[in-house]
Amino acid sequence: MALPPCLALKLQLFAGALRDQPVKWLIATISIAVGVGLGFAVHLIHKQALDQFNNGVRQFSGQADLQLLPHSSLLPERILEQLAALPEVAVASPVIDIVVPMQGFDKPVRWLGLDVFTAAAVTPNLIGQSSDETNDTAQQGEIPLLSSTYVFVSPALKEQLPGEQNTLTTLHNNSSLEWQAAGTVPAAGSGQLLAVADIAAVQWRLGTLGQISRIDLKLQEGVTPASFQRQYGDEFSELGRLETPSEQGTRGASVSQAYRANLSILAMVALLTGGFLTFSTQMLAVAQRSRQWALLAALGARAGALRMQVLFESMCCGVVGGVLGVALGWGLSLAVVRYLGVDLGAGYFQTTQSTVALPPLDTLLFAGFGVVATLLGGLSPALQTGQMALHQRLRAGTEEAGLQFANKAHWVGLLLCGVAAACLFIPPYGNIPVGGYLAVAFGLFGGIAMIGLVVRGFIRPPAQLAQMADLAKSRLASTPNLLAVGLSGVVASFALVVAMHVMIYSFRYSLDNWLTQVLPAPLYIKLSSSSIPVFPDAFQQKVAELPGVELVEFWGQQSIVLNPERPAVELIARPISVQAAAQRLPMTGNTIDEPKAGTLPVWVSEPMTDLYGLQAGSTLELQLDQGVLVPTTVMGVWRDYTRQHGAIVLPKAELLKQFNVQFKDTQGAVWPQENVTVKEMVARIEQAASSTAVAQKIDFAEPGEIRQLSLDIFDRSFAVTYLLEIAAVVIGLFGVGTTFSAMALQRKREFALLGAMGASPNWILKLIAREALIASALAALVGLMIGLAFAAILIFVVNPQSFHWTMEWFTPWHDLGAMVLVLIAMSSATVTLALRNKLGTRLVEQLKEDWA
Repeated sequence: MALPPCLALKLQLFAGALRDQPVKWLIATISIAVGVGLGFAVHLIHKQALDQFNNGVRQFSGQADLQLLPHSSLLPERILEQLAALPEVAVASPVIDIVVPMQGFDKPVRWLGLDVFTAAAVTPNLIGQSSDETNDTAQQGEIPLLSSTYVFVSPALKEQLPGEQNTLTTLHNNSSLEWQAAGTVPAAGSGQLLAVADIAAVQWRLGTLGQISRIDLKLQEGVTPASFQRQYGDEFSELGRLETPSEQGTRGASVSQAYRANLSILAMVALLTGGFLTFSTQMLAVAQRSRQWALLAALGARAGALRMQVLFESMCCGVVGGVLGVALGWGLSLAVVRYLGVDLGAGYFQTTQSTVALPPLDTLLFAGFGVVATLLGGLSPALQTGQMALHQRLRAGTEEAGLQFANKAHWVGLLLCGVAAACLFIPPYGNIPVGGYLAVAFGLFGGIAMIGLVVRGFIRPPAQLAQMADLAKSRLASTPNLLAVGLSGVVASFALVVAMHVMIYSFRYSLDNWLTQVLPAPLYIKLSSSSIPVFPDAFQQKVAELPGVELVEFWGQQSIVLNPERPAVELIARPISVQAAAQRLPMTGNTIDEPKAGTLPVWVSEPMTDLYGLQAGSTLELQLDQGVLVPTTVMGVWRDYTRQHGAIVLPKAELLKQFNVQFKDTQGAVWPQENVTVKEMVARIEQAASSTAVAQKIDFAEPGEIRQLSLDIFDRSFAVTYLLEIAAVVIGLFGVGTTFSAMALQRKREFALLGAMGASPNWILKLIAREALIASALAALVGLMIGLAFAAILIFVVNPQSFHWTMEWFTPWHDLGAMVLVLIAMSSATVTLALRNKLGTRLVEQLKEDWA
């Protein structure tokens, strides 16, 4: 089928542009594809995770209108009768929801304990369906749903059982218990590892007698959840909190909001780079093809049609980049979900799901982002098309004249930089630093607009042409606007690389320093088996009494929800005093010396200051399980890079003495005496543990090992960023090379004249390489300055508002210097290689065009 004549002409003209600058169009398209692909992958993975999380909330909540949840871990069973007796409650269904270590599984498996009689009215989808064998057993008088040894498993869990095995073995308090698989739970979410048993059996066999995880409430007709919360929220606040299932979904989404947003911003960085490369490519093409536009105008083409041609070419680049990007993003999301799970490498979600759906609307939306980026990049070049008079465009050497608008672009740049500075005062929206990101965007556009001013300021025509460098500077000084446009994409990519690299280096260096502060002990121990969830008191006493032990500390932690709309906060009970806090915790800001009368001294991490408004001297009441209320005074704020949503350190001894609260100790630190090596101390601890329940279940680590492991995890987490840095450097490298190659090929008549005066092709090639060296050095300098400014925004604005912690500034001058040298050297080499075989010696033919 033949194409419409108008479309065929547009494609034919675009084909000519592709022949002139194929590499630059390719690089711009790849950049768009990378940006779309990364953003689409992050979106698909997180959408999959949130959909599964919300489906799980709906499945596990069933038809519950409200749920009574504990502040931290478990509720006392006695509250069930009190709730069930309320006239507004139709059904109160108790639930045990715990993770249990199982033999043959690397990670604990989620177990639910249900009362089948009340669950039938609230969560009927979680009641197991018996197999044929258990149905036969039921006919003999035993009911599988009420058996103390029967369990129902989800399809995903059943698939992971070896062979035809129908028994599951749980590990609890150093003992193993066998359960018989009586059937399945078909309604369990896809990929969910779930086991469901009778609630009494779970309480008895897995150690939760007298306690439950939550109570699902189905209210009487006409009673709204909001009215029930208002009426009874305070009455039950000592033991737990009343929440709707939708509130849990909101909290689940907020867990990874900042992480997801910042990965998406990385995708936007690639899109911005692609947009600037499109701008650079099109602007140069418009200037260099001015006579083509003039010929079309002489043949009757209107200025609007010429502008549409430029936008059409930009759109083609965006369409191809967008299609490649969504394909790349889908493939990347499939690989990540299959090999890493849907937690984006951050541990926020757990599932065995190995497929990712491809929603058509989202696919079109992200492909459209690529088109929008290139259209924005081509908008300014399109507006410049047709601005010159017809007789000027028909003459040679009018490329610079077509870019006269750049002479005053620096005023726009100054305005945009002022807008960027003003954006820094915009408060964050949720955990998203809107002002910081806007400041980076406006600052980038402003900095690019000021390149022409920098070019005219640094590259001045020499007084006389004494050597090749003088001729190179003279040629560059005569075309400052053309040079500024050509370098815009290079400066944009290099500036963003510098900003990201300085931010990551500062973060990594701050993390290393922080680990040195929080790991003062020569030896750390923790339990390697979840079947023993706590260090027994007897073992702790044994370690403390070992010969050669100068000091030993054990501590534990548990989660607590302070605000239903925010993720849980970690409570850490450790041996610490007001006097020793500065040595044990990396404090920031002011501290106080004495807590208020009747309160417990605590130390909060940096996120608590942003999320809950706490600072030194603030008071906070902690509502723990079993109705325990702990009034506290914040003694100071400490830096913590492991708990994004906040942590509170409590003094272990005072917590036990004043409030009779003791957390399960899961970690320990040992300080051997000077004459005892770490290796000897490990052997003595293993000997002490040999006769206890923790024998062969302890992991040992020295601070150096923990530090290296943490830094390795950090590097893996930022692997995508490192790849983007490399890609941006390559893009910048090819940007310089292709820009100068295209500009050089438009100067054939100039080179022919130099040849007629005695210059050899090699001499001309060296001249072009010298021009590329000077220009790339200037681009690297401008990009470095803009990048350092952006790094300051990322470190001091974006990072604190996203993750609520601070970091110190460290400049990797060695890395930045190497990047600058590589950009300069490789850009010169790229230009030389690109033009080596393209500078011919047919001088007369090349000069004829100007003689005609």
